[in-house]
Amino acid sequence: MSADKTIKKKTYTWEAESMAVKEAAVQYAVNLAETERELPVLKLVKSEHALDQVAEIKAGLPAGIVDALCRELDISRKELARVAGVAERTLNRKIQEGRLNADQSERFNRMAQMLNRTIEVLGSKEQAVRWLKTPRAYFAGKPPLDFADTELGSREVLNLLGRVEHGVFS
Repeated sequence: MSADKTIKKKTYTWEAESMAVKEAAVQYAVNLAETERELPVLKLVKSEHALDQVAEIKAGLPAGIVDALCRELDISRKELARVAGVAERTLNRKIQEGRLNADQSERFNRMAQMLNRTIEVLGSKEQAVRWLKTPRAYFAGKPPLDFADTELGSREVLNLLGRVEHGVFS
């Protein structure tokens, strides 16, 4: 090794214009422009305390949340039932009864939390809904919303959102 070669220490800074960030933005269809971010839109449980929220979910949420979730996700009841892993006839019956069971309440609450987190990361409801409904290579060509029916699946969607938020290309 020759003596004339020197190694200079470089300082790395996060810049919105870096190539890796641009590639990640293209991959995940994220707009890098700073805009005013929307606040999450859907809160299915009334309580702020986690233990009270669990009690609400175990008691069953009101059936009106189904139509609210359909409206926010811009999907039909049939599609919502499919995504949540709930039989459509069962869902319609529960809507007529006025209250969901604990399992259905938990699934729909999980979907609402996923939507809210996506809005936080991407900045708008429109972008969030589009992102959740668009097939992703990370999920073997399936849309992230299809993974809302299980805790593990939704956790993986939230992990991917964390990567997107921090500019990690996956």
